[in-house]
Amino acid sequence: MELKVLKNILNANDQIAEKNRQLFAEKKVLVINLMASPGAGKTTFIMKTIEMLKGKAEVGVVEGDVSSCIDTQKLSEAGVQAIQINTTGGACHL
Repeated sequence: MELKVLKNILNANDQIAEKNRQLFAEKKVLVINLMASPGAGKTTFIMKTIEMLKGKAEVGVVEGDVSSCIDTQKLSEAGVQAIQINTTGGACHL
C-alpha cells in the first residue's frame, strides 16, 4: 500500500522555528533544547553547564514541566534567570 502525503501538518511549526533560528542567529544567541526522561539528569547537566559558563556568558533557562516548578526554583535559588512554563496534556516538552 502506498500513502501519499499531501500536506505537511507541521508546516506552520516549521515556519515559526525558522524565524526563531534567524532571530537567534542575528542576536548571536545559542539555544539548546534539552529533553529526556524524568530523573535523567537534565537539571544537573544544566547546573553544571551554567557553572562552567560563569563569567563567560549570560545564561537563561526556559523550563517546561507538566505541573511542578521544582527545577525552576532550584535554578532561581542558584541565581540563574529561569522561567517556568507548565504544559498540559501530559506532555512536558515545549
